[in-house]
Amino acid sequence: MQRIETCFVFALLSMLLFTGPALGVTVLVNVYEKEGNITPLSGASLYANGALVGKSDSGGNIEFSHPGTDFISISVEKLGYSPWSGDIGVNTTTLLVEMSKKKVPLLVQVYDTDTLANVPGASVCIRDGGSRNTSQTDANGTSSFIVTGDSVYILEISATNYRTFSDQVEVGLDQKTVQAMLFRDDRFSVQVKDEETGNPLAGASVSVDGTDRGVTDQKGVVTLALPREKVYMVQVRMEGYEDYHERQIVEKDQALITISIRKSPYSVFVSVYNEERNPVEGAVVLVDGLPQGSTNRYGRLQLANLTLGKYQLEVRHPGFMTRQQQLQVTIQGDDVPVDLEYLGVNVSITTLEDGSIPVPGVTVFINGKEEGTTRDDGTLFSRMRLDTPYVISAEKEGYNPAKVEKVFSSQNETAPLIIPMERSINWLMVGVVLAVVVAACLAAVILLKRRGPGKMHGHRGGL
Repeated sequence: MQRIETCFVFALLSMLLFTGPALGVTVLVNVYEKEGNITPLSGASLYANGALVGKSDSGGNIEFSHPGTDFISISVEKLGYSPWSGDIGVNTTTLLVEMSKKKVPLLVQVYDTDTLANVPGASVCIRDGGSRNTSQTDANGTSSFIVTGDSVYILEISATNYRTFSDQVEVGLDQKTVQAMLFRDDRFSVQVKDEETGNPLAGASVSVDGTDRGVTDQKGVVTLALPREKVYMVQVRMEGYEDYHERQIVEKDQALITISIRKSPYSVFVSVYNEERNPVEGAVVLVDGLPQGSTNRYGRLQLANLTLGKYQLEVRHPGFMTRQQQLQVTIQGDDVPVDLEYLGVNVSITTLEDGSIPVPGVTVFINGKEEGTTRDDGTLFSRMRLDTPYVISAEKEGYNPAKVEKVFSSQNETAPLIIPMERSINWLMVGVVLAVVVAACLAAVILLKRRGPGKMHGHRGGL
């Protein structure tokens, strides 16, 4: 028993001798911000040798312990603040950590409201409480600052011939870009639009107080270098539109005047002709599907109150095929010709011998005018007008001339028009044959006469 107690005492003395004190060092860390006044920071994260040991309380305090055998690397982080880092020695028991808010870039880009061009040389000022920082925009109309993140600033911009710009800017924890539009005090813009559609009109000529001030761009805008708070006589002219001529009051805060103009009424004439270029009376004319009237004895109809632009023109007549075409209104009093095609039917003209044998190469005449020649299958295609009498004749050497009279009354007639062909008698050949027969007969008669009757009797007596 005594031996066991002796061993325990020896072991305890050995532990005290070789391990030393086991309590280590306790460090009190106070985290604060000094922006004018000293303010404790709560919720700051404390790292010792890279390991998180805790966060500061409402008073900005945090305690941690370490063995006290070596230097300790300390870092403190808090959202919106620049990180803090440092080392403490083995005997350090207190540590003050002063943190600063994170700095971020603030870019201010300044533009002209009318032209959207950069404004160089503008004075840009930012204010935060009692602090004030001022710079000028560069050639690109940009000014830059380094500001405290998660803060609010008052932004003021001034430039010659421009109204002062003022606004409140909230800066987060990343780069902030502000685009400011400046209104000029010595100019304003006029925008011209189509009264019906509201679309901007490019190419409109704008005059002010009798002086030409330019032509509108693709946005329908022309910028005028004239002061505000005055009354001007504004005139707008554009081809195809009625002239605008009225007084305009330009207020102090007004940078844009919008003027709507209406299209001018146009009159054009429609002239309708048939295939022989003769006027067609009584043709009904429609524009975009709406009837406008009928053509007179000269085949003409006036279309009034049209405006500059494109339309769909349609012409109808009972004896002709309906015609549709585009109507482009560009000239006052323009004459638009319309050619109508007769109603008709496509006809297959077929020449046959003995009712079934095709006869190719037959020349076909329609009302005395040559139409063409039949193909190898004895056919020829032609278009015939409805309700028109036709005399269709056919001619070919070796055949008798043939003709057919026909009136086509419906476009549904699809049966071929048959022209029967008969071979003609070759009188020359008949004459040749008759001449040969006559010659043979004459020769026989002559031969008989030469023999005579005596010769014939003597021959008989010898028998």
